[in-house]
Amino acid sequence: MGGTDQPGIAARSGRRILELVLAGLMLACGGGGNGDGGGGTIIIGMRDDFSGLNPVTNSSFYTDQIIKYALFTPLIGYDESFNPRPHLAESWEMHGDTAVTLRLRQDVRWHDGQPVTAEDVKFTFDRAKAPETASLIGSAYLGSVDSAEVLDAYTIRFAFTEPHAQAIEDFWWAPVPRHLLEGTAPSAMANAPFNRNPVGSGPFRFGEWRANDRLVLVRNDEFPEALGGPPAAQRAVFRVIPEPATILTELITGGIHVDIPLEPDQTDRIEGSDQLTLHSFPGNTLYYLGWNNARPPFDDVAVRRAMTMAIDRQEIIDALLSGYGTPATGTVPPWHPFHPDVEPITTDLEAAGGLLEQAGWQHRDNDGIREDAQGRPLRFRLLTSERPLNRAIVEVVQSQLRRVGAAVEVQVLEFQTMLAQHRNREFDAVLSNWVLDNFQMASAPYSLFHSSQAEIAQSANRSGVRSERLDRLIEAGAAATDPEEARRVWREFTQAIQEEQPFTFMFWLDELAATSNRLSGVTMDQRGEFQSLAEWSLR
Repeated sequence: MGGTDQPGIAARSGRRILELVLAGLMLACGGGGNGDGGGGTIIIGMRDDFSGLNPVTNSSFYTDQIIKYALFTPLIGYDESFNPRPHLAESWEMHGDTAVTLRLRQDVRWHDGQPVTAEDVKFTFDRAKAPETASLIGSAYLGSVDSAEVLDAYTIRFAFTEPHAQAIEDFWWAPVPRHLLEGTAPSAMANAPFNRNPVGSGPFRFGEWRANDRLVLVRNDEFPEALGGPPAAQRAVFRVIPEPATILTELITGGIHVDIPLEPDQTDRIEGSDQLTLHSFPGNTLYYLGWNNARPPFDDVAVRRAMTMAIDRQEIIDALLSGYGTPATGTVPPWHPFHPDVEPITTDLEAAGGLLEQAGWQHRDNDGIREDAQGRPLRFRLLTSERPLNRAIVEVVQSQLRRVGAAVEVQVLEFQTMLAQHRNREFDAVLSNWVLDNFQMASAPYSLFHSSQAEIAQSANRSGVRSERLDRLIEAGAAATDPEEARRVWREFTQAIQEEQPFTFMFWLDELAATSNRLSGVTMDQRGEFQSLAEWSLR
């Protein structure tokens, strides 16, 4: 993966080669400093490697941030109040509730020099909507967008399938270059060589990517001033450092300048230092236990509800998150104005046992594990990634579920391996998370739970959820243009999903990061830790 046979990628200029050599020298010397020109080389420590750097096929949160804030240029952005603002689309015109016309800036270019045009936007739209691509842009953003028509080189019109709320939020995604990817079939987009050697249009250009080691981004000196101009830093280097203790030590000793994400039990070390800054804000990351609704025993709602009743989420928040979390009831975060007044399902071991008894899972011998009428034990495999916090969470869950007679076999996998099994629906249960990254209330429910997505291979509905009741409420919420009506629908949806429990909604995690005080220009909020990356500078 990541070859150089893609047109326009293999032929790099001597200037690019020189920049990569310089980047290597900076890393060899420990990075940092301003001797290479204002801003220096910023080194960011990350737990996991990135996934493919293709906006159409990516499904990873931090990769999405690098795509939107560094390598590519989204059609719209968000201001500090989370309201949509122009970006690549310098303006738009709504045509009632049937369509919108976007007018693109004419000064944004692909990093190979070609202009970014409406043809690129339409190409990206068509690829994202193709079911074979299994694109999150298609499911999370474009569910109510029917078609795209190029009106001229920098103007494109989108028609809606139906009136829907937050329509302009449909377009918080970045186009890809048609001239480099039009020969790639939709089904091949996820594995295109482009994904590991991308040509973007954003404030940073791709430098190099060494798998499970580092990703290097280089300043794009030609990024338009109207969009912020070239980044303050010469380079941004993302080092993959899996161990939290190691990454924190690197931050303290100056080997890196940023630690993302910080583990909750490390916050005291940051708060006690006059050289480091702790960044914390209410999160838009929902942790959940995903049950495979298409596979026994989790095809039975009684079993799913019993699992939730047996898990003490507050105990996990207090013990493992140092209090940096809030129990979850659904897909609307606590800080959002649409958050419903619905109490989480409480921990109740007796009620959990009663539900399992009703579902036919009884204690038939003295081994402590329930069996069905055929003598099959209530035993299942729970996937998690290697992140220490995730491992600790599933170990607690394993112990808690044992109290009601469920035997949990924990399987710890490298993140991308776990993600592949989850996407392919090759699991019983999984600890995962979802990020509300476009502030559009219908995007997460539609992607995760709508029955139409259960029919699409590798879609985000990886639990195989099929419910006419949930479908109806998701569609009503998406169409609710009146805020009060939207608030009512999402409350009803939350109540319904509490009853059906396709997931056990664990908690909303407060986002935590730490930076060196040598780093300036850092703003972190619900838009993402990297939303101000182009402004970061070493002093």
